[in-house]
Amino acid sequence: MADKIKPHVVERVKKIRQWEEQNQFKEARKTAGFVLYKNYYVPASIVNKARTLLSFGVGGNVGFEKEIAFANKTINIQLFDPTPRSVGLINTIITKSSYKSVGDRSDSDINVQASKRIKFYPVAYSDRDGTLPFYYDMTKEKDEQTVESAKQSFSLVKREGYDHVLVKTKTLKTIMADRNMENVDMLKADIEGLWWEFGNELLDNKINCPYVALELELSFKDGEKIEPALDKAQLLCDKFVKHDYDVFINRKREKLMLEMLFIKRGSYEG
Repeated sequence: MADKIKPHVVERVKKIRQWEEQNQFKEARKTAGFVLYKNYYVPASIVNKARTLLSFGVGGNVGFEKEIAFANKTINIQLFDPTPRSVGLINTIITKSSYKSVGDRSDSDINVQASKRIKFYPVAYSDRDGTLPFYYDMTKEKDEQTVESAKQSFSLVKREGYDHVLVKTKTLKTIMADRNMENVDMLKADIEGLWWEFGNELLDNKINCPYVALELELSFKDGEKIEPALDKAQLLCDKFVKHDYDVFINRKREKLMLEMLFIKRGSYEG
């Protein structure tokens, strides 16, 4: 579904388009060899060979992960997200997501088998292990709703005046060590503001990962300038390039964000 741009972000989105054009990043949808899985493009050659996918930030849909599980019957997929609503509804979220693409019915054997190969953990990614506040704005919810039913995205980024719940957090390095993983084939992270920490941890620790899908949120406050966030995005993209990654735009969004793909050179056909 196409984004509907909001009037108050029009000028800042224009600056995002200018930044994308200046970098001349390729668009995944226009690149040979890439296949769309729900909302993310992946080179088919990577999907076919992948054995592990770690995904951070579930929300209410794991269609990408479900369709990858359907395409690759041997891949090990693990989800991480402590958002109360996701934790409470995770079995339904996994079963219902992309069921029409996978098995036509939510109770079909094909859909059930794909769902069984997706494991969930109520843990948030952070640049430090521990227990941290997970912020949300209850003024956005209906009066009768509780934190367990809040549909909004929670964030570890501190927000003044916001409520919070306490959640378990782990670094990428710790999560992989817990699973005796030295490498990972695919990473996807939609982690509400921690893209800088996630990308730098991956690169600084020389974690071998052919495919990284990373959502870069660029603004959290009304009227906040977009240039400082774009400068950070530039630094991170340049750092990925120095570590032998090709940089792609997954989709051009009409929001204050970037959907970026970082794909290791030589790991894909396209």
